[in-house]
Amino acid sequence: MGLLSGDKRDPNARLIALVLASGVPLAAYLATASAHDYWLDAGEFTAQAVWLDVAHPPGHPLAGLLGRLFALLPLGPIPLRIAIGQACCTALAAGFLFSAIDTTVRVVGVRRDRLALPLALGATWMVALSHAWWFQAVRPEVYGLQALLMAIVIERIIALEAAWPTLDVRPLYVAGLALGLGLANHHLVAFLTLPAVASTAARVYRARGGKALLRAGFATLVGLSTYVYLPVRAATEPPLNLGDPSSAGRLFWVVSAKVYQQNKLGDAPQPLDERLRDVLRVVGESFGGAVDDPMNVALWAFGVLGVALVGAYALLRTAGARRIAFVWVALVLFVLTGPAWLMSVKNNPDVLGYMMVGLAALIALGTGLLATVLARVGQRPDGTPKLPAVLVALVAAGLGLAHLSPSASRSSLSRFHATDDFDEERIRRLPDDAVVVAHRPQTIFRHWSAMAAEHARPDVTLVPMPFLGYPGVVEALAERDPDLAELLRGYLLEGELRQPDLQSLAARRPLLVELDVRVPVELYETMVPAGLYYEVADAGATDTDVIEAAEPHAKVLARLYAHLGERGVEETETQGHLLWIHYMDALYYASVGAREPARDAVRRALAVRPEIAEMQALGRALADPEAEGPVDVTPFIVGAR
Repeated sequence: MGLLSGDKRDPNARLIALVLASGVPLAAYLATASAHDYWLDAGEFTAQAVWLDVAHPPGHPLAGLLGRLFALLPLGPIPLRIAIGQACCTALAAGFLFSAIDTTVRVVGVRRDRLALPLALGATWMVALSHAWWFQAVRPEVYGLQALLMAIVIERIIALEAAWPTLDVRPLYVAGLALGLGLANHHLVAFLTLPAVASTAARVYRARGGKALLRAGFATLVGLSTYVYLPVRAATEPPLNLGDPSSAGRLFWVVSAKVYQQNKLGDAPQPLDERLRDVLRVVGESFGGAVDDPMNVALWAFGVLGVALVGAYALLRTAGARRIAFVWVALVLFVLTGPAWLMSVKNNPDVLGYMMVGLAALIALGTGLLATVLARVGQRPDGTPKLPAVLVALVAAGLGLAHLSPSASRSSLSRFHATDDFDEERIRRLPDDAVVVAHRPQTIFRHWSAMAAEHARPDVTLVPMPFLGYPGVVEALAERDPDLAELLRGYLLEGELRQPDLQSLAARRPLLVELDVRVPVELYETMVPAGLYYEVADAGATDTDVIEAAEPHAKVLARLYAHLGERGVEETETQGHLLWIHYMDALYYASVGAREPARDAVRRALAVRPEIAEMQALGRALADPEAEGPVDVTPFIVGAR
């Protein structure tokens, strides 16, 4: 019998539907995966997959091990191989989501395949082909794997609730194992999932006693044991060892991610109401709202939330579905909105990864509403579906599939090459035996990725400024390159780079600094532009040095723009990097009195993001063509006012 058979449960039909649920998204993901590292943390995860090292807290051991497996595949560049791993994980997550939604639909009374399967397929495709899911599946990251683990947890819990009362609680053990693995991959998302599991765990305890929960707890500990990898690997002194978790104290520091706790506990600059509005924006944009039309996005957001709310009510009113409804509602309340309570949403590109399962829960509740209606009016007394109900189910499947085209245009990274274009200037053209002092994490991650995946520039020493406060980082860096000992000692004593130390090192080796607002303005006079960095002059920089360096620097920028092309320049994260370069150029040139290059940098910055208030203000300060000399740039530094 086929997909549209009248049987209540056709194994072949369900298998076909399951393959379609995972296969269609997988094909879409693989066709649009990035052959280059994307921005954000992608470079670091590529390096982790090659070096099998310790990434930033909480270490992400499971993602690193999985990335290593896919890195061994002979399938193009290493970043592409790791992206393929995330694509497979996300597609498998869609399969488990399909099973969970199919179970929900059948519990409310839609028993026949010709209704249940198209409904579950449509809901799955609507989620899996949304930008929030698609974007995690086409680049080296951890969220596709996390979605898979959490989808396993949810599917097993819902399967257990649907079969209740039952003596078979083995699904809880599988859920416990997946939860433990999830805690070893991205514990914030896993913790936010716990409330959806709590009620079922309590029910099992009341019915079966503590032995079943102890077994589930043991399974969770087995998953958590993945963290044992961190101290074992740290003891071998890998190339990248952030936090050096070779001791119990340092292991706790890494796993607990204490360095991020301030933000995680709500000390975010964005007000809570704005963060919640950003959650609504994510919902609207994920399920049909036009990105450039806020009103349209708001209508979609409130529409989806409204349908989900009514769906929750309908499921709670349906005998046998209340416990399943609680699971989906808990996911919405905690996984979807939880990030807004804990951190800034708007300025956190990873927030889509945090919300993946919460967004799925919204659609599951909406599908539950449709299934409830069809169960009551779309079936004959013997349960046979009426033709209009079948057509409605098929339309629902079609609507889910309709996400394919708009999401592809927004989520595809198949033509992305911006990071490689930046690497050409930032890494491959560096002088021999150079020292690079980098301040921006993504610049640092790019260096690590190039060194690991391409064996690029082993002669270059990278000083990762944001990570110098991590346990063990300074010691390891000084041991590998003794020339840095004085510079690092001064930084530890003063908390910032010291001019004498910089110039002392510059007298021995090429020393390049990535300018940042944390670099004291007083140091600008010791530097001249060099590529996309600033080179420290051992005897200081003269006005002539600055003017002579400005033209080659402009040529580097022109070459970068030419390589990026129009499409590359328009990419959001790439824009952020270009903006920062122009912004720091403007501050530097204005500070040293090179007003014309400063004006040019301001124009470039405003061409990328016209709304930047600091650049508008600096542009006004530079407007007088007759004025000469340095400008006090302190009022124009982000965070200074």
